[in-house]
Amino acid sequence: MSKKISPADITRIIPPGSRIFIGTGCSEPIILTRQLVEQKRHFSDCEIIHFLTLSDNKFFDSREPSLFRHQALFVGQSIRQAVNEGKADYIPISLSDIPRLFKSGRLRVDVALLQVSPPDQYGFCSLGINVDINRTVFECARTVIVQINPQMPRTSGDSFVRCADIDYFVEHEAPLLEFQYPPPDEITEKIGGYCARLIENGSTLQFGIGALPNAVLRHLTEKSDLAIFSEVLSDSVIDLIEAGNVNCRKNIHPHVMTSFVMGTRRLYDYVHNNPFIEFHPASHINNLLHIAQNSKMVSINAALSVSLTGQVNSDSIGATFYSGVGGQLDFTRGASLSEGGKPIICLPSVTHDGATSRIVATLEPGSGVVIPRSDVHYVVTEWGVAFLHGRSIRERVMQMIGIAHPKFRKELLEQVKRLHFVYADQMLPQTRDGVVVVYPEKFECHYTTRSGQPVFFRPVKPTDERMLQELYYELDQDDRKLRFFCPKSTFPHKETQPLVNVDYESVFALVGIVGDAGQQKIVAIGTYFLDRALNLAEVAFTVTREYRNQGMTRFVLARLIDVAREKGVTGFTGEVLKINEPMLHILKTLPYMIYFESEEECLFFQFNFDQLKSDSE
Repeated sequence: MSKKISPADITRIIPPGSRIFIGTGCSEPIILTRQLVEQKRHFSDCEIIHFLTLSDNKFFDSREPSLFRHQALFVGQSIRQAVNEGKADYIPISLSDIPRLFKSGRLRVDVALLQVSPPDQYGFCSLGINVDINRTVFECARTVIVQINPQMPRTSGDSFVRCADIDYFVEHEAPLLEFQYPPPDEITEKIGGYCARLIENGSTLQFGIGALPNAVLRHLTEKSDLAIFSEVLSDSVIDLIEAGNVNCRKNIHPHVMTSFVMGTRRLYDYVHNNPFIEFHPASHINNLLHIAQNSKMVSINAALSVSLTGQVNSDSIGATFYSGVGGQLDFTRGASLSEGGKPIICLPSVTHDGATSRIVATLEPGSGVVIPRSDVHYVVTEWGVAFLHGRSIRERVMQMIGIAHPKFRKELLEQVKRLHFVYADQMLPQTRDGVVVVYPEKFECHYTTRSGQPVFFRPVKPTDERMLQELYYELDQDDRKLRFFCPKSTFPHKETQPLVNVDYESVFALVGIVGDAGQQKIVAIGTYFLDRALNLAEVAFTVTREYRNQGMTRFVLARLIDVAREKGVTGFTGEVLKINEPMLHILKTLPYMIYFESEEECLFFQFNFDQLKSDSE
């Protein structure tokens, strides 16, 4: 009891010139930090270290400035203005490096202000909802002052500290700080859905701070055998655990592993004495080697802007500091080393007012590169998914333009043409009036071959050019004659580029794709070319030899007919060699009246969608 003090006593305990660490996130000991504000003239030349400050304490007052300086390891809302006005300092650093910074003494901590649970019968308190760097600071600080709060949960894992190691304590029961993300808007929901598509059953998940990573959780209700190894958790994780989606059965860790939580009382009650959720310090959770050991590690983090070559800016808007590095780089690199891992960066394609693209040709001067282009894998916006890792600058640029907002795509293309990042004649899909067209996602579909192999069919994209060339070069001379009616030997850029930059109206193409991102290949393509004068479309098909006799051509033809009918096309025409018996068989077994006309080695065919065979019988 000799260690018990009143909150006001910290003015005599903390000497001038001290470096003071404030407990992070929702575990900030408000009863103590309020004294720093109310008695700020007593703390001459002190430094206050923040990682993530969520309270509404008014540390900054232009009429009566404090005598201490702030050091932010992460720029939160309460300190953002002060940092950018030069009244506080920002240390850009990865979360994994912060414990080493304290342990090495390079950032000495004289006094730690923390919040803990009451001690148990064995004399151990719990750091509760924030173990992260609070654990390291507890061990390194010269003086530890805590608020003992009965409302602080006792959490499992490495959260316990000896009451005997506490230098001073204040007993004060009060609700913990709470945090909630705003309800997701339409853009956030679309991004969450795209991210969820990338997540396989049996994946291990990490979610960074932000509404976008949190929104992904809402789209995982159809996934199974998930695990979580993440520095932060929110309320949303509870529903997935209780529904059985998260069971950690396929991972090396049998429990959910985290470092801290930010949420409501519901979450705090859920983690209290819950052995399924373990809390460990950032030195463990953000350790790259530990991250990489997880199976199918998926990291999901938000960005402020991303360049067309893949540089990720997450901590500033130009030279204006906005947030921090956090664990983004740790988990991006850790996930990339995991077997089957997928690092994902997500962001809206435009700013809130829609006036500025967040996909940019080059980052704005002063912007911080939190993740270098060499480490970036997946980038997701509301317009789709770009996969960049191992791709050339030209390929990256075209992938990123494809997920930028359509109203900025022309401008971005012109900018990178001036930088010589792409072909000088590079095209974009657009209408005859020059309007950039939007990728028609609704025509995506899945097909399982007769031998049980899955194939993903989708409308062709500009980024498919090289894959289309590879498809054509894979054909032997007999195959090329069946497709092109001549022994064609080359398929240059000038010929293939128009086949992948289509307007989805006068030209529509479906490609069948197999393989994961980075190893995908086109195994089939079906295209129709509309003759507007006749309102008939000419069709053509190509399927690689290994995927023939699997029902692929018939499937693609059926899907093209569906698309054409929806767009008001009357029917199809085409040309087929007489020796192409498989294609002739497909045509003759269609439910439509087929009209053939013979000319030397070829048969010209035509059928209208409203003329069924049964109508003529």
